[in-house]
Amino acid sequence: MARITALSGRVVFDSRGDKTIEVEAAVEGAVGRAAAPAGKSRGKREVEPYPPGGPEEAVKILKERVAPKLIGQEYPGFTKLDQMLMEIDGTPNFSSIGGNTALAVSVALLSAYSAHRGEPLYSLIAQETKQEPGLPLPLGNVLGGGKHAGEGAPEIQEYLALPLNPRTVSEAVEANIRVHRTLGKILSKKVSGFPLGKGDEGGYAPPISVEAALDAVVEAAQSVGDAMGVKIGVGLDVAAGSIYDESSKRYVLKSQGLYLDREGFLSYIAELADKASLVYLEDPFIEDDPEAFAALRKQVPKTLVCGDDLVVTRRELIEDCLRRGAINAAIIKPNQVGSLYLTWLAVDACLRGGAVPAASHRSGETTDAYLSHIAVGMGCRLIKSGVLGGERIAKANELLRIGEKIGGSRVRRIS
Repeated sequence: MARITALSGRVVFDSRGDKTIEVEAAVEGAVGRAAAPAGKSRGKREVEPYPPGGPEEAVKILKERVAPKLIGQEYPGFTKLDQMLMEIDGTPNFSSIGGNTALAVSVALLSAYSAHRGEPLYSLIAQETKQEPGLPLPLGNVLGGGKHAGEGAPEIQEYLALPLNPRTVSEAVEANIRVHRTLGKILSKKVSGFPLGKGDEGGYAPPISVEAALDAVVEAAQSVGDAMGVKIGVGLDVAAGSIYDESSKRYVLKSQGLYLDREGFLSYIAELADKASLVYLEDPFIEDDPEAFAALRKQVPKTLVCGDDLVVTRRELIEDCLRRGAINAAIIKPNQVGSLYLTWLAVDACLRGGAVPAASHRSGETTDAYLSHIAVGMGCRLIKSGVLGGERIAKANELLRIGEKIGGSRVRRIS
């Protein structure tokens, strides 16, 4: 018997300086702790992160409603625990206790149980998911625009580097760091007076056009790939909902002088994919247009077309989009659904449907590293957690530690 002996919460701050909830839990006196991240670009079908009143009210609800029902109970594993949290909440979207509250409770208790058992977090996750632990490929944001950057930066939200055939996880992490560093040198030469400012996730945020930014990232990836003997692909997170003008029904790229309808934007993104040999395209259209995703997939059959706002880590949405042929990859953000159990159902839908699950951070992150354990223990092929910055490098360094236990060469592939 391993009983829950303590459960409490506090308000802390994320990487943007915004308030979030951190939960501390104990199982037979062994302590675990977890804080929840926050996204600036949120899908409209995500669960509610907090009850009305925000993180402060969430801490109060945790003390008054959640803790009394869980303290003294035997820790049952995250699957049953999360179902208990859903019952305590009693709403379809965690609007009562907050999805961030539920997630932080779930991870904190699993971490406490991990300390009690003396087993790594990823191992306990893998036991419930029945996955063989393996290391995901790191997908790193090296240049940022859109909502993650300031005025003048390119409209596309993220330009990403992805080592495709690293020999070890350490080599993969280093490759992304070197792409980031090399890109800084390229931008210093190409953009006069640019002080190497960065966006929310640590990617450079230069005042240049969409295509000039892509050219610079491709150049950096090729340079580092040649030097390291590693093939490094380039990807984009378009975050199309942020550039779509609802009134005119146009996708607006002012830096390129483009105001494109659905068909025009589809052609433009397909041309970018062909020109730069893109290996990854995330949210290339608004979340209410899976048909456009499916049309793009036919035009770029060698590229991962990934849904984020389109599927918001929900199993039923992922399954529906797979049936439509809209995606062959999906972003997995645990706080979009508020529980490890629901996160696993989304990953499982990807794996059963032949799609690539990509565990992902949020733009407002914490220094917690449990995302790495989720990716390893649930079978995610990719982990999108940034490149540099304390809250981002924490996830990469945790992959290196896990690699010491399971073998650093056990790096998953996307094909």
